Amino acid sequence: MKPAVRVVYVGAERVGLACLEKLVELQREVVGVFTAHPDLRPQIADYTSFDSLVEPLGVPYFRIRSSDDPEFVRQVQALRPDLVLVISWSQRIPKEVISFPRLGCVGLHYSLLPSRRGGAPLFWALRDGLRESGITFFHLDERIDAGDIIARQRFEISRQDTCKTLLDKIVLQAPVLMAAVLSSIENGTAPRTPQDERLASVTPKRGPEESLLPEGLSLEEIYNFIRALAPPYPSAYALVGGHKLVMPSARFEGKRLWIEGYLE
Repeated sequence: MKPAVRVVYVGAERVGLACLEKLVELQREVVGVFTAHPDLRPQIADYTSFDSLVEPLGVPYFRIRSSDDPEFVRQVQALRPDLVLVISWSQRIPKEVISFPRLGCVGLHYSLLPSRRGGAPLFWALRDGLRESGITFFHLDERIDAGDIIARQRFEISRQDTCKTLLDKIVLQAPVLMAAVLSSIENGTAPRTPQDERLASVTPKRGPEESLLPEGLSLEEIYNFIRALAPPYPSAYALVGGHKLVMPSARFEGKRLWIEGYLE
């Protein structure tokens, strides 16, 4: 019998918690868990505490502010992982962590790589009016979202979807796909499909301060911008008469765009 694969888990948000729950259900040997420190809650719209799941496991548990911290590298290496899984983690993973485990470092990205590498892929999928996107498990390397692909899975984007409803879909899809990916890694059959650079594109990272509705958009573009920032994300807003008009939702009725909003 092969020895159990020692897994270090780095993750945050609802999707990260769902995937960790799946690992526990599968009885994999999780030897350490890293998640976002509660101080980061204001910066993470889909922040979810891992405490109730991880603390009863009795494994080393770290709530960190930055994976760029040299202490993070030291802590990961001290756990002697065979594999590092990185799920719903928007910070850079240092090369000293990526190159350390014998089975590598595997991440999840919310697009069909090589398309839409980079930041805020769900926002940009909605903002650009896409009708389809997906998730990709891939081998991390020192480039951003550019490592070899292991597996991808598509999902449809409806006209009513928001970032929250897309995450609802990913919460269901990601743990199942992760389980298949993990089995293939353990069996030595995981694909390593290089990304086609001719098909690569990059979306820019965004911050809450970029929620101001741009000028000159069509009604369709306004609608997409508003739904891409629907709660729990920072809502789109416009400046009206010295006030901030916050717009958490919108809908079309015929050719008219109805916007729900309030003044601050």
